[in-house]
Amino acid sequence: MKINQLTKCAGIGVFFLFANVNAQSSKQLISNFIREDVSFRNAVTPEFKILNEDNSASLRSNIVNVQQYHGNTPIYQSLAKAVIKDNKVISFNNNFQKANLTVVADKIDKSEALSTALRALDIKEGNFELVDESKGEMVNLADDKVASIRFFFTKNNSLIPAQLFFINNTKENKHFSVLVSLVNGEILEKNNMVIECNFGDADRFSESEDNSSHLLSHLNNNLNSKPNHSKAVTDASYNVFAFPVEAPTFGSRSIVTNPWDPTASPEGWHSNVTLNYTNTYGNNVLAYVDNSGTNTAGFSPTSTTTGSLTFDFPFAESPTLSQYENRASTVTNLFYANNMVHDIMYKFGFTEATRNFQSNNFGKGGAGNDAVRAEALDGSGYNNANFASGYEILNSNGSYSTQAPRMQMYLWNYYVPLKQRLFYTDPVLATRPAVNTGSANFGRQLMETGITADVVIPSVATGCTALTAGSLTGKIAMVNTTSCGYNVKAKTVQDAGAIGMIVHRTASNTVTDINVANVTNVSIPSIMIPKDEGDFITSELNAGRTVNVNLKDLAVGYKNSSFDNGVIIHEYGHGISNRLTAQGYSCLTNLEQMGEGWSDFFALMLTNTPNYTPTTGRGIATYSANSAPTALGIRSYRYTTDMNANPFTYAYTNSTGGQPHAVGQIWATILWDLHWKMAEKYGYNYDVTADPNSGSARTLQLVMDGLKLQPCNPDFVSGRNAILQAADLAGGADTCLIWEVFARRGLGVNASAGTATSITDQVENFAVPGNCILATEDIAKNKSFGIYPNPSKGEFFIKAAPTVGNETIKVEILDMNGKLVKSLERKKNSSDSISTKGLIKGTYLVVITENGKSNAEKLIVE
Repeated sequence: MKINQLTKCAGIGVFFLFANVNAQSSKQLISNFIREDVSFRNAVTPEFKILNEDNSASLRSNIVNVQQYHGNTPIYQSLAKAVIKDNKVISFNNNFQKANLTVVADKIDKSEALSTALRALDIKEGNFELVDESKGEMVNLADDKVASIRFFFTKNNSLIPAQLFFINNTKENKHFSVLVSLVNGEILEKNNMVIECNFGDADRFSESEDNSSHLLSHLNNNLNSKPNHSKAVTDASYNVFAFPVEAPTFGSRSIVTNPWDPTASPEGWHSNVTLNYTNTYGNNVLAYVDNSGTNTAGFSPTSTTTGSLTFDFPFAESPTLSQYENRASTVTNLFYANNMVHDIMYKFGFTEATRNFQSNNFGKGGAGNDAVRAEALDGSGYNNANFASGYEILNSNGSYSTQAPRMQMYLWNYYVPLKQRLFYTDPVLATRPAVNTGSANFGRQLMETGITADVVIPSVATGCTALTAGSLTGKIAMVNTTSCGYNVKAKTVQDAGAIGMIVHRTASNTVTDINVANVTNVSIPSIMIPKDEGDFITSELNAGRTVNVNLKDLAVGYKNSSFDNGVIIHEYGHGISNRLTAQGYSCLTNLEQMGEGWSDFFALMLTNTPNYTPTTGRGIATYSANSAPTALGIRSYRYTTDMNANPFTYAYTNSTGGQPHAVGQIWATILWDLHWKMAEKYGYNYDVTADPNSGSARTLQLVMDGLKLQPCNPDFVSGRNAILQAADLAGGADTCLIWEVFARRGLGVNASAGTATSITDQVENFAVPGNCILATEDIAKNKSFGIYPNPSKGEFFIKAAPTVGNETIKVEILDMNGKLVKSLERKKNSSDSISTKGLIKGTYLVVITENGKSNAEKLIVE
């Protein structure tokens, strides 16, 4: 679909004019609210700037993210969320600093702060890249011009000057945000920007937020220079596992044509207006192979036809086939799935204005220049997938610093009986039977290409004693298993010039993987081979014969997570939750954050099928984990509303140790329950885009809106409250249903998240607000009361049928979270008003009780 360029340009200009006027209007409304709000009385009037503004159709409101400033410097994570409806601020949740804090002077410069940050991350000078805050580009600067963003950090009633660095460690393939004090060099905060899912030979995902993402913004130029541009086309077809098929074990591939949504992707999936592609690049996603693990764009399949694009490539899996034979179909499916999530979630509010992932934002807000870099067959490792959300940061000068997100999808070798990594290059030796091998979790991972060299046994066969420098240059060293740690052996032979290591297990023909934690000084690959094969190589070498080998991994019999739509959706979901929460980065770092839960929930919702029911057990990544579709996959329990099959309640978070997947699966369980309860009320539809009024679509919308409304570093309680606020803004018809769902799993009215620094002090509660347990028949029979005027401005009256005598009634006013904010008793016939002064603007419930029977009416306070 093509858009007239003249019309588009005019539209962009009109948008910017409207956005500017709207931003000014919102800022004025917020300023007026702050002046009048009781919580800001006797407080310093805060300075602030608007970060972004979402005119939400589902919430019928403007959701405005606000950053507090002191002068021209933002105060770190001092944020507010304003909800503006009908030109009024109806809520202003904030953690603004309201005291007159002392400003501390700088004592060190940015260059020294950067050096401190690099030491804290154990990154050597020169092995990193930074983001230039004014240009949003990757640069290599190690002087006083280093790229960073200045903040004030609140500590000890003072504003401490600090620099926030975004550091890419190109050698070790890691990415960090580090906040450093400019007073004493203290590391105030350190976060890995990658949400990683490790799944080795354990039975669950283990979260390690210390892995790969080298988010090079200058990759734009590399990608755009590829000679595969053509005339823009309207039609494209893909042979893929089409949604809602979760993975190859759930259904077959099919040809889909023009699957994009024209509102979300107005130029289709292969054009960003400036450039038109015939491969798996476009405005939303750039998909390619990165088997080298260097985060550079590799193979990207090109259309098999001219004119209309066709991406129809072979796919086959078996215990004897290599996944590399599926290279073209792999990238095609990854491209398709990423684009599908983009377009679906656009419908539910993940748009340009809310920092979604697009190269061209078509003048609809946000920064742009941040399409997802989706890397198939990624060479960083195995049994894994990760997502780094990048960021769109609005700088104090009005420019954006932007970093594109990266998705890395790995091969999975779980339950594969033969993992051959040793290949002889000599034709005679190559006829030897294949042997199983183990691999190390440190150093370079072996992929399709691998390394080729002669095998040498070092002068110290254990590899535990320093060797002569250069004695192993260009060789693959074979060491035995005795004496010292495997990482020590690898470092020893590496220092002597070896390009790889073979561990000969001299006492057994059973091999294991080599797992050593926190090894950062080894870069060469290592494998373990069984006794008999090591004995054979030793005998050949002792006989004076050369043994030349290729160490590589052809992924025979492996599973490929780029065909696992559930895992792809899960990873993309990390981008959604990170970008929608607060300022869009570094606000899901607390122990009780629910990032893994939202990602599981999104994966479940977009892979629903017509025959699923509330009690159907749903696993996560069952295909990638090489298990049956009905298996657990990578979670402790399958997702189901049946509490006998999935007993999770809020109290379980106390025993998670803060492990993100363990925490997240509890949150996802509650959201999954909510989906089925809403489906019971409004109808189930496996396709959330088919009917916006279905219970399925309504639930996904509530969850997305809750993400927008929640604070920085939310916990289960504040996350619950954000969903309740979203329901209230949408009309409040489902408030009690939502309370009942959350309370059933322990997130009732009196549940407590405890302190932000602890993951063992959560308190569950199963109570719902009083108004939600009123019997429906009692309310229906007792409609003798009414309240007016409604909306109320300062007071309201109770209208009741006249009676003789002095009967009394009880009047309770509850906020929409069920908290009692006012209670009184009065004569039924009284004509006195009830004051609403002191209540913040919003929706309340007035419960009037007489002789044990209650009547509840919604009251809007203006």
